[in-house]
Amino acid sequence: MKRAVLITGHFPHQHRRPSMLWVSDHLQAAGWHMTHITVGYSWLSALFGDVRLRALDNPPHRGTYQRSPTLTSIYSLPPIHPVKTRNSAANRLLETANPLFTNHWRPRLRTPLARADLVICESGPPVLLAPILAKQAPQAARIYRVSDDIRLLNAPDALLRAEQAHHHFTRISTASPRIAARFASHPNVTIDPVGIPHDQIDIRTPDPYPTPRRGPVAVCAGTTLIDIPALIRIARQRPDWQIHVLGRLRRTPPALPNITWHGEQPFATTLAHIAHADIGLAPYRDAPGVEYQTTNSNRILLYRHHGLPTLGPDRLCDPALPSIIGYNSPDALTRCETWSGTAEAVPDWLDLARRLSQNGVTDPSGDTSIPPATTTKPRVNTVPAFASSA
Repeated sequence: MKRAVLITGHFPHQHRRPSMLWVSDHLQAAGWHMTHITVGYSWLSALFGDVRLRALDNPPHRGTYQRSPTLTSIYSLPPIHPVKTRNSAANRLLETANPLFTNHWRPRLRTPLARADLVICESGPPVLLAPILAKQAPQAARIYRVSDDIRLLNAPDALLRAEQAHHHFTRISTASPRIAARFASHPNVTIDPVGIPHDQIDIRTPDPYPTPRRGPVAVCAGTTLIDIPALIRIARQRPDWQIHVLGRLRRTPPALPNITWHGEQPFATTLAHIAHADIGLAPYRDAPGVEYQTTNSNRILLYRHHGLPTLGPDRLCDPALPSIIGYNSPDALTRCETWSGTAEAVPDWLDLARRLSQNGVTDPSGDTSIPPATTTKPRVNTVPAFASSA
């Protein structure tokens, strides 16, 4: 049996299903054993009530836990983990404590890494462990999977430097050509698109929205880099829109009559909200670099699969993706209300799992932002239809 080690900030049992959890499922189905190692937490997380831990139904198992014959999880709390504050002096002091994080994980990684054929290290705090991965798993393909541009996630400077010491990895993988360009000096950079779960997305689900509908239903299926003021502006400009936001938030959001804040939800619930919506919202913070979300955002891919228009900052707009409508585009909100589009063909997560598990040295695949072929499923939204029950 081949063995893979995933080092990530996510938990195998969490509601939100990021890309590497799907990859883990597919590798296990293909006969791999997966060791899922969750890092980026510490006693500080427990002390200050980390919102990521509060979003879990049950506390994570500490230590090594055998979840199934093909899945082992490891979770532990070092004294401290990489964090960034608004105070530069405090940040310099906290950085001196990073060895407490790496030294805590070094012995706990030794056994799974010694047996690994494949190591996938996700962006974020895991990248600080890169030298340990190279030393303890020299026999393995070691992939740095850059799921996010951590510069936009308030990452500590130590993580940004660790990203540039990428010689510890045998391969850099990302879905974004923009992110790939940052690692141009690495000899093996591949663009590997994210996907959607084809075996789940077309299952018929009950409409989760209240009926009769009083106006268009707009869903925001995720809160990563969320721009709440932009969401509030949309709600006030279109009081007849019924806006539903799914995902965890760090603080209590403002109350508006046409916004429902659902919090973190099971993936099946999220799918139902997308499948029965009329408009997809992608209110990412309008900051330089957020353009990578056009290729990396799972919610945008799901909107495209269901033929929804996607409303977001102008930075997301791409001539190759006409379904993405910028806030400042002419008649942007009206275009969303009257959108007539087709469901698009989007890759399956199985494709990404196969790409990551095939690790001969490859030629960089270049820009893969060519729009996918469309299916024949038309979707038409018109304002009068919203007056009737769903």
